[in-house]
Amino acid sequence: MQYSIKPLARLLGLCLTLLLLAACASNEAVITNSWMAKDIRSKQDLEGVLVLAISKKAETRQRFERAFTDRLVQRGVRAVASYELNNASQIKKADVVAMAKSDNLDTVLVTSFAGRDQQEVLHPGRTYYGVAPVYSPTGGYYGRGGVYGVPFEVAHVPDFYAQHISIHLEANLYEVSTAEHLWQAASGITESQDNREMLDSFIDAFVEQLQKDQLVR
Repeated sequence: MQYSIKPLARLLGLCLTLLLLAACASNEAVITNSWMAKDIRSKQDLEGVLVLAISKKAETRQRFERAFTDRLVQRGVRAVASYELNNASQIKKADVVAMAKSDNLDTVLVTSFAGRDQQEVLHPGRTYYGVAPVYSPTGGYYGRGGVYGVPFEVAHVPDFYAQHISIHLEANLYEVSTAEHLWQAASGITESQDNREMLDSFIDAFVEQLQKDQLVR
């Protein structure tokens, strides 16, 4: 009885295509731009930061602020999530000042949505090969039977285009008393269905940039 490898090849080809798409979707947020005030080193006596996320959804704001605050606290920063002091849907400048003063916080770290980009990206195709065992009764020079491998094409994934949608956030640090802009970082990530994963990745990127700029340990 003989079995055809064509159905298996088609199935493998489909699996490989899905794996390639999954690999393309896997990403981390990256810092696309950063800036720091020249006189920021003279602000070393600043004590405490208010962490504020601008979002239309209260759950998203609280989730982001809580995670960002915890990450800063782990690095020795006295940080407070703004929703714990004022969970109103609309936060004005006067509200920020009031919250900061109520907890003796000298700076505010504001994270906000900075836009969405869409682009079509070409992903090169690939050809995958398997090896079929073939028995030879003569065995070549030694006159013994042997098994040899004959390569054959298992599947081919052609070139394909995929739509990549990038989401961008921007984090800005201000001194509360003077409203002076002290630090800024912009970050982007390819959009995925897992909002929690994207938010965590953004926080990772911002904290790493703060560490690189020697603003946190």
